Amino acid sequence: MKRSLIFCLLGLSSWGLALQPTVVIASPPYQASPGLFDRESETLGLKVLDSQHRLLFRATEDSYQYCHHPNLIVFQDEIYCMWSNGIVAEDEPGQRILFSHTGDGSNWTEPLELANHKQGKGVCVSAGFRMSGETLIAFYTATDGENFGADTALLAKTSTDGLTWSEPRPVTGGFFIEGPRERPGGRLLLSGEHVGPQRDTQRMKLLYSDQDDGLSGWKEARIEIENLQVFNYTEPSFFSRTDGTLVMSFRNRSGFLQASVSTDQGKSWSVPAKTNFPDCRSRFSAGNLPDGTAYVISNPGPHHRRYLTIALSDDGKIFDRAFMIFGKRIRHRHGGRTKSLGWQYPNALVWKDHLHVAYSINKEDLGVSRIALIDLKRPDLERTVPQP
Repeated sequence: MKRSLIFCLLGLSSWGLALQPTVVIASPPYQASPGLFDRESETLGLKVLDSQHRLLFRATEDSYQYCHHPNLIVFQDEIYCMWSNGIVAEDEPGQRILFSHTGDGSNWTEPLELANHKQGKGVCVSAGFRMSGETLIAFYTATDGENFGADTALLAKTSTDGLTWSEPRPVTGGFFIEGPRERPGGRLLLSGEHVGPQRDTQRMKLLYSDQDDGLSGWKEARIEIENLQVFNYTEPSFFSRTDGTLVMSFRNRSGFLQASVSTDQGKSWSVPAKTNFPDCRSRFSAGNLPDGTAYVISNPGPHHRRYLTIALSDDGKIFDRAFMIFGKRIRHRHGGRTKSLGWQYPNALVWKDHLHVAYSINKEDLGVSRIALIDLKRPDLERTVPQP
């Protein structure tokens, strides 16, 4: 039985939340067409995109040996990439933020340090960029070594030349790995994780602001969860439909992405529902191509991050086409806690007729691939399956 819209009265919280509607829906916001990913096949049944690949950082015995959480932006007609760079293992003291940039999408500068925390004794986690006028804003999450500790917070630095950076300033509490994203009309959405005691009753932290720089004005959106235990890291990312509906997806423990919708530009979200889109519990990147096509770049598994794929949907409801970006078997060269194998934690943007995808490799190296948008339309590469 379909459930109608349910409007929930919300109490005022320390965040100053006003009364907002929560949309409850019975069916998942989107699905993958049956057989889109053939997980019995060595190649998932997908053809590999013809992409240009570049390595921004390669771990060596004499260097830092951990890379993760890449984020991209265009600033002053160049692409900038930032990422987390740790000494050996994931999110341990001494982890810093590096960045590199390119003017042609192919030749990247040598990495430079953007931020550390507590003179190198804390932990920095890359959380993306925002452009405000002529200013580039770099966000990163700072922890003392416990990602969900109560003091975990989002910080920001600013730059007018992309090289020299201000002192950090606090933005909001929480754990974030993706920066603010702008909607038509100027509203910004910021999505991450609740930390501290709030995680006893909540998981994903979805915020919105009408301040252009993303440094202030954040308000918490309303979302309810039916099964709290299925979520740990949610690492949200969203795409849009042509009617303006926002579709936010969440990492979870079920083996399939869960998703929620907003029809009020991010003020409130439906109860997350389980899709049939396979996922191996990893960060993914969702968004839209210039023609409105929705994409999800992810690790569909099963149970590993070997395969990095892109799935496409014309209507944001049925994903019926997919390509392989990477699918080769690879091995670690260095040790370190929680270092998963594979091409993982993608972040993407469109620039100059190409889709640029950044990712970590085995959580050791950092790479970027450049994919011609026209290649995402080639029928000889598409794996198209019937709609249900």
